[in-house]
Amino acid sequence: MINTVLGEIDPQDLGTTYIHEHLYVSPDELERYYDYTLDVPSKSIEEAELFKAAGGCTIVDMTPLAYGRNPEALRLISKQAGINVLCVTGFHKDLWLPRWFDSLSDEEIAHELTREIEDGIGFSKVKPAAVKIGTSLGKVTERERRAIKIVAQVASEHHLPVITHCDKGTMGMEQLDLLEAGGMNLAHVCLSHTDLTLDPAYMKSLMKRGAFLSFDHVGRDFVGHDSVRVSLLKDFVCSGFGGQVCLAGDMGKKNYFKSYGGMPGLDYILTGLKEQLLKEIEERDYWRMLVENPMHVLDWS
Repeated sequence: MINTVLGEIDPQDLGTTYIHEHLYVSPDELERYYDYTLDVPSKSIEEAELFKAAGGCTIVDMTPLAYGRNPEALRLISKQAGINVLCVTGFHKDLWLPRWFDSLSDEEIAHELTREIEDGIGFSKVKPAAVKIGTSLGKVTERERRAIKIVAQVASEHHLPVITHCDKGTMGMEQLDLLEAGGMNLAHVCLSHTDLTLDPAYMKSLMKRGAFLSFDHVGRDFVGHDSVRVSLLKDFVCSGFGGQVCLAGDMGKKNYFKSYGGMPGLDYILTGLKEQLLKEIEERDYWRMLVENPMHVLDWS
Protein backbone atom coordinates (compact mmCIF):
# COMPACT_ATOMS: atom_id res chain seq x y z
CA MET A 1 0.00 0.00 0.00
CA ILE A 2 1.04 3.61 -0.60
CA ASN A 3 0.76 6.30 2.07
CA THR A 4 -1.15 9.43 1.08
CA VAL A 5 -1.86 12.36 3.39
CA LEU A 6 -5.40 10.98 3.79
CA GLY A 7 -4.40 7.34 4.34
CA GLU A 8 -3.26 4.28 2.43
CA ILE A 9 -4.24 3.48 -1.15
CA ASP A 10 -3.50 0.61 -3.50
CA PRO A 11 -0.57 1.41 -5.83
CA GLN A 12 -2.85 0.78 -8.80
CA ASP A 13 -4.96 3.74 -7.65
CA LEU A 14 -2.12 6.25 -8.00
CA GLY A 15 -3.02 6.87 -11.64
CA THR A 16 -1.44 9.82 -13.42
CA THR A 17 1.34 10.93 -11.06
CA TYR A 18 3.74 13.86 -10.87
CA ILE A 19 6.72 12.54 -8.88
CA HIS A 20 8.21 15.93 -7.89
CA GLU A 21 6.04 18.96 -7.10
CA HIS A 22 5.30 21.44 -4.31
CA LEU A 23 1.76 22.33 -3.25
CA TYR A 24 2.59 23.99 0.05
CA VAL A 25 6.00 25.37 0.96
CA SER A 26 7.03 28.13 3.32
CA PRO A 27 10.82 28.28 3.71
CA ASP A 28 12.63 30.47 6.23
CA GLU A 29 13.87 33.87 5.08
CA LEU A 30 10.48 34.54 3.55
CA GLU A 31 11.42 37.86 1.97
CA ARG A 32 14.35 36.37 0.06
CA TYR A 33 12.33 33.28 -0.96
CA TYR A 34 8.99 34.99 -1.42
CA ASP A 35 8.59 33.69 -4.97
CA TYR A 36 9.11 30.13 -3.68
CA THR A 37 6.53 30.50 -0.93
CA LEU A 38 3.26 28.71 -1.66
CA ASP A 39 1.42 29.21 1.62
CA VAL A 40 -2.13 30.02 0.45
CA PRO A 41 -4.02 26.69 0.41
CA SER A 42 -6.87 28.09 -1.68
CA LYS A 43 -4.41 28.93 -4.49
CA SER A 44 -2.94 25.42 -4.39
CA ILE A 45 -6.43 23.91 -4.35
CA GLU A 46 -7.31 25.94 -7.45
CA GLU A 47 -4.12 24.75 -9.16
CA ALA A 48 -4.68 21.13 -8.13
CA GLU A 49 -8.21 21.29 -9.53
CA LEU A 50 -6.74 22.27 -12.92
CA PHE A 51 -4.42 19.27 -12.67
CA LYS A 52 -7.34 16.97 -11.90
CA ALA A 53 -9.51 18.39 -14.68
CA ALA A 54 -6.71 17.60 -17.16
CA GLY A 55 -6.60 13.97 -16.00
CA GLY A 56 -4.23 14.17 -13.03
CA CYS A 57 -4.64 11.89 -10.02
CA THR A 58 -1.60 12.06 -7.72
CA ILE A 59 1.03 14.61 -6.72
CA VAL A 60 4.11 13.87 -4.62
CA ASP A 61 4.80 17.00 -2.58
CA MET A 62 8.58 17.08 -2.13
CA THR A 63 8.77 19.66 0.67
CA PRO A 64 10.95 18.05 3.38
CA LEU A 65 11.88 18.81 6.97
CA ALA A 66 12.96 22.42 7.66
CA TYR A 67 11.63 23.76 4.36
CA GLY A 68 8.13 24.73 5.42
CA ARG A 69 6.44 21.34 5.16
CA ASN A 70 2.78 21.38 6.25
CA PRO A 71 0.96 18.01 6.14
CA GLU A 72 -2.25 19.55 7.47
CA ALA A 73 -2.37 21.98 4.54
CA LEU A 74 -1.68 19.08 2.18
CA ARG A 75 -4.61 17.18 3.68
CA LEU A 76 -6.89 20.16 3.03
CA ILE A 77 -5.65 20.50 -0.56
CA SER A 78 -6.10 16.78 -1.18
CA LYS A 79 -9.65 16.76 0.20
CA GLN A 80 -10.82 19.91 -1.55
CA ALA A 81 -9.23 19.19 -4.94
CA GLY A 82 -10.07 15.49 -4.92
CA ILE A 83 -6.56 14.24 -5.72
CA ASN A 84 -4.06 12.00 -3.97
CA VAL A 85 -1.24 13.92 -2.29
CA LEU A 86 1.87 12.17 -0.99
CA CYS A 87 4.34 13.81 1.39
CA VAL A 88 7.96 13.08 2.31
CA THR A 89 10.34 13.00 5.22
CA GLY A 90 14.08 13.59 4.87
CA PHE A 91 16.19 16.57 3.94
CA HIS A 92 16.96 19.20 1.31
CA LYS A 93 20.53 20.27 0.47
CA ASP A 94 23.04 21.64 3.02
CA LEU A 95 21.60 25.17 2.98
CA TRP A 96 18.26 23.88 4.25
CA LEU A 97 19.32 21.20 6.74
CA PRO A 98 17.51 21.57 10.09
CA ARG A 99 19.09 23.68 12.81
CA TRP A 100 19.31 20.59 15.00
CA PHE A 101 21.15 18.49 12.40
CA ASP A 102 24.67 19.09 13.76
CA SER A 103 23.72 18.67 17.41
CA LEU A 104 22.26 15.14 17.05
CA SER A 105 24.05 11.86 16.49
CA ASP A 106 23.43 9.72 13.42
CA GLU A 107 21.34 7.40 15.56
CA GLU A 108 19.22 10.26 16.88
CA ILE A 109 18.58 11.63 13.40
CA ALA A 110 17.70 8.16 12.13
CA HIS A 111 15.31 7.82 15.06
CA GLU A 112 13.57 11.08 14.13
CA LEU A 113 13.07 9.93 10.54
CA THR A 114 11.90 6.53 11.76
CA ARG A 115 9.42 8.17 14.11
CA GLU A 116 7.88 10.10 11.22
CA ILE A 117 7.72 6.99 9.05
CA GLU A 118 6.24 4.70 11.70
CA ASP A 119 4.15 7.08 13.83
CA GLY A 120 3.33 9.80 11.32
CA ILE A 121 3.85 13.56 11.09
CA GLY A 122 1.92 16.25 12.93
CA PHE A 123 -1.52 16.26 14.53
CA SER A 124 -3.08 13.96 11.93
CA LYS A 125 -0.14 11.51 12.00
CA VAL A 126 0.43 11.73 8.24
CA LYS A 127 2.83 9.03 7.06
CA PRO A 128 5.34 9.83 4.32
CA ALA A 129 5.47 7.91 1.05
CA ALA A 130 9.13 8.65 0.30
CA VAL A 131 12.34 10.06 1.77
CA LYS A 132 14.21 13.02 0.27
CA ILE A 133 17.90 13.88 0.09
CA GLY A 134 19.63 16.76 -1.65
CA THR A 135 23.07 17.93 -2.72
CA SER A 136 24.57 21.31 -3.55
CA LEU A 137 25.59 22.70 -6.92
CA GLY A 138 28.62 20.81 -8.23
CA LYS A 139 29.54 19.28 -4.87
CA VAL A 140 28.42 17.04 -2.05
CA THR A 141 29.19 18.61 1.32
CA GLU A 142 30.19 16.57 4.36
CA ARG A 143 26.84 17.33 5.97
CA GLU A 144 25.04 16.13 2.86
CA ARG A 145 27.11 12.92 2.84
CA ARG A 146 26.07 12.33 6.41
CA ALA A 147 22.41 12.96 5.63
CA ILE A 148 22.49 10.60 2.64
CA LYS A 149 24.10 7.84 4.69
CA ILE A 150 21.38 8.13 7.33
CA VAL A 151 18.55 8.33 4.79
CA ALA A 152 19.83 5.32 2.83
CA GLN A 153 19.77 3.20 5.96
CA VAL A 154 16.33 4.31 7.13
CA ALA A 155 14.68 4.22 3.70
CA SER A 156 15.99 0.75 2.86
CA GLU A 157 14.93 -0.62 6.24
CA HIS A 158 11.39 0.69 5.76
CA HIS A 159 11.14 -0.07 2.03
CA LEU A 160 10.51 3.57 1.12
CA PRO A 161 11.79 5.14 -2.10
CA VAL A 162 14.34 7.96 -2.10
CA ILE A 163 13.58 10.96 -4.33
CA THR A 164 16.42 13.44 -4.57
CA HIS A 165 17.31 17.05 -5.30
CA CYS A 166 20.21 17.37 -7.76
CA ASP A 167 21.08 21.06 -7.72
CA LYS A 168 20.98 22.23 -11.37
CA GLY A 169 21.03 18.52 -12.22
CA THR A 170 24.54 17.93 -10.86
CA MET A 171 25.97 15.20 -8.60
CA GLY A 172 23.58 12.47 -9.67
CA MET A 173 26.29 9.82 -9.93
CA GLU A 174 27.70 10.77 -6.53
CA GLN A 175 24.23 10.49 -5.01
CA LEU A 176 23.82 6.99 -6.43
CA ASP A 177 27.24 5.95 -5.14
CA LEU A 178 26.42 7.14 -1.64
CA LEU A 179 22.92 5.68 -1.59
CA GLU A 180 24.12 2.33 -2.90
CA ALA A 181 26.94 2.24 -0.34
CA GLY A 182 24.29 2.83 2.32
CA GLY A 183 22.33 -0.22 1.20
CA MET A 184 19.66 1.50 -0.90
CA ASN A 185 18.05 -0.38 -3.81
CA LEU A 186 18.63 1.97 -6.76
CA ALA A 187 15.49 0.67 -8.46
CA HIS A 188 13.60 2.78 -5.90
CA VAL A 189 15.69 5.92 -6.31
CA CYS A 190 14.48 8.81 -8.46
CA LEU A 191 16.95 11.62 -9.24
CA SER A 192 15.33 15.00 -9.83
CA HIS A 193 16.27 17.96 -12.02
CA THR A 194 18.91 16.13 -14.11
CA ASP A 195 17.19 17.42 -17.26
CA LEU A 196 18.57 20.85 -16.39
CA THR A 197 21.93 19.64 -17.67
CA LEU A 198 20.48 18.90 -21.14
CA ASP A 199 23.15 16.16 -21.25
CA PRO A 200 21.70 12.90 -22.60
CA ALA A 201 24.90 10.90 -22.03
CA TYR A 202 24.97 11.92 -18.37
CA MET A 203 21.30 11.12 -17.86
CA LYS A 204 21.60 7.74 -19.59
CA SER A 205 24.59 6.87 -17.41
CA LEU A 206 22.41 7.39 -14.34
CA MET A 207 19.61 5.25 -15.73
CA LYS A 208 22.11 2.51 -16.59
CA ARG A 209 22.70 2.23 -12.84
CA GLY A 210 19.04 1.23 -12.48
CA ALA A 211 17.74 4.54 -11.10
CA PHE A 212 14.77 6.56 -12.35
CA LEU A 213 14.92 10.21 -13.40
CA SER A 214 12.39 12.90 -12.61
CA PHE A 215 12.33 14.91 -15.85
CA ASP A 216 10.87 17.97 -14.16
CA HIS A 217 11.87 21.29 -15.69
CA VAL A 218 9.40 21.45 -18.52
CA GLY A 219 7.16 24.44 -19.09
CA ARG A 220 9.79 27.17 -18.95
CA ASP A 221 10.45 27.39 -22.70
CA PHE A 222 7.37 29.27 -23.87
CA VAL A 223 8.82 30.22 -27.26
CA GLY A 224 10.27 26.84 -28.21
CA HIS A 225 7.45 24.78 -26.68
CA ASP A 226 10.03 22.62 -24.85
CA SER A 227 11.42 21.41 -28.19
CA VAL A 228 14.85 20.53 -26.73
CA ARG A 229 13.37 18.52 -23.88
CA VAL A 230 10.86 16.85 -26.19
CA SER A 231 13.81 15.74 -28.34
CA LEU A 232 15.59 14.39 -25.26
CA LEU A 233 12.54 12.42 -24.21
CA LYS A 234 12.16 11.01 -27.71
CA ASP A 235 15.81 9.93 -27.58
CA PHE A 236 15.31 8.20 -24.23
CA VAL A 237 12.27 6.31 -25.49
CA CYS A 238 14.00 5.27 -28.72
CA SER A 239 17.13 4.23 -26.77
CA GLY A 240 15.17 1.95 -24.45
CA PHE A 241 15.14 4.19 -21.38
CA GLY A 242 11.45 5.11 -21.53
CA GLY A 243 10.77 2.86 -18.57
CA GLN A 244 12.98 4.90 -16.24
CA VAL A 245 11.70 8.44 -16.78
CA CYS A 246 9.01 10.15 -14.68
CA LEU A 247 7.46 13.43 -15.82
CA ALA A 248 6.90 16.32 -13.42
CA GLY A 249 7.25 20.09 -13.31
CA ASP A 250 8.80 21.00 -9.92
CA MET A 251 6.57 24.06 -10.09
CA GLY A 252 7.13 25.20 -6.54
CA LYS A 253 7.10 28.89 -7.40
CA LYS A 254 4.37 31.51 -7.65
CA ASN A 255 5.09 32.42 -11.26
CA TYR A 256 4.56 28.79 -12.35
CA PHE A 257 1.02 28.55 -10.92
CA LYS A 258 -1.90 29.89 -12.93
CA SER A 259 -3.70 30.54 -9.65
CA TYR A 260 -1.07 33.21 -8.86
CA GLY A 261 -1.22 34.60 -12.39
CA GLY A 262 1.80 32.62 -13.61
CA MET A 263 2.51 29.99 -16.24
CA PRO A 264 2.49 27.17 -17.33
CA GLY A 265 0.39 25.69 -14.51
CA LEU A 266 0.12 22.18 -13.12
CA ASP A 267 -2.01 21.07 -16.04
CA TYR A 268 0.68 21.84 -18.63
CA ILE A 269 2.23 18.36 -18.76
CA LEU A 270 -1.22 16.92 -19.46
CA THR A 271 -2.10 19.56 -22.07
CA GLY A 272 0.57 21.56 -23.90
CA LEU A 273 3.51 19.23 -23.30
CA LYS A 274 1.38 16.20 -24.14
CA GLU A 275 0.49 17.76 -27.47
CA GLN A 276 4.16 18.28 -28.31
CA LEU A 277 5.29 14.85 -27.10
CA LEU A 278 2.65 12.92 -29.00
CA LYS A 279 4.07 14.31 -32.23
CA GLU A 280 7.31 12.45 -31.43
CA ILE A 281 6.48 9.39 -29.29
CA GLU A 282 3.67 6.87 -28.96
CA GLU A 283 0.88 7.63 -26.52
CA ARG A 284 1.65 4.45 -24.55
CA ASP A 285 5.20 5.77 -23.94
CA TYR A 286 3.84 9.11 -22.76
CA TRP A 287 1.50 7.50 -20.22
CA ARG A 288 4.23 5.12 -19.08
CA MET A 289 6.20 8.13 -17.83
CA LEU A 290 3.19 9.40 -15.90
CA VAL A 291 1.58 6.23 -14.58
CA GLU A 292 3.72 3.08 -14.64
CA ASN A 293 7.13 4.56 -13.91
CA PRO A 294 6.12 6.64 -10.85
CA MET A 295 4.26 3.62 -9.50
CA HIS A 296 7.38 1.48 -9.86
CA VAL A 297 9.41 4.05 -7.91
CA LEU A 298 6.87 4.37 -5.12
CA ASP A 299 5.69 0.74 -4.84
CA TRP A 300 8.44 -1.35 -3.26
CA SER A 301 6.44 -4.56 -3.76
